[in-house]
Amino acid sequence: MRLRLFLFFTIVPFLAFAQPGWLDGYVITNTRDTLYGKIYYAPPGQRSAKITFKEDGKNEKVKYRPFTIKGYFVNKQYFASRIYDVDASSSFGLAVFMRWVNYEKKGPVKIFEYWNTDQQFGFTQTFLAKSEGTSFEIDMMRFKKTTAIFFRDYPELQNDILEGHYGRKQLEEIVDRYNAWRKFDKWNKKYSD
Repeated sequence: MRLRLFLFFTIVPFLAFAQPGWLDGYVITNTRDTLYGKIYYAPPGQRSAKITFKEDGKNEKVKYRPFTIKGYFVNKQYFASRIYDVDASSSFGLAVFMRWVNYEKKGPVKIFEYWNTDQQFGFTQTFLAKSEGTSFEIDMMRFKKTTAIFFRDYPELQNDILEGHYGRKQLEEIVDRYNAWRKFDKWNKKYSD
């Protein structure tokens, strides 16, 4: 029963964004050019592996896979080319498009979500990344422990997480607090000399 509820609450939000079809959007090329047009908004499992794009004023459909572009924006969501890597010590992994959850709030820690499947069920996985570093998966079943590990360089926040002041639904709040602290900490170091 818990698994069904977990899957329901992770699948439904992704499906609620929009039905498949052509939507206005843009792609960011690897040379940082922005191409505007229509993107076929496919089901989550497909749009994490490739997208189909029609540039404005052109009839040609172009398929893009992760790392052939930096990312794409469609339906008020930004998807970035990322390495899906469950083993953080590994230097390789599967290239995918991940939804950048806190795209509007620039900061050193980014939240990404990836739609995955185990051949029977679809589910989302949540990752945190510092700057351009490796993604760190947040295990939602062991939220306190895995999140506290990621934020160990900020002991006060780590302690608040372990004491239960934050839950899964407050992940963006945790990241906002960390990003504000990191910015303030860098400012203090810059002017302490």
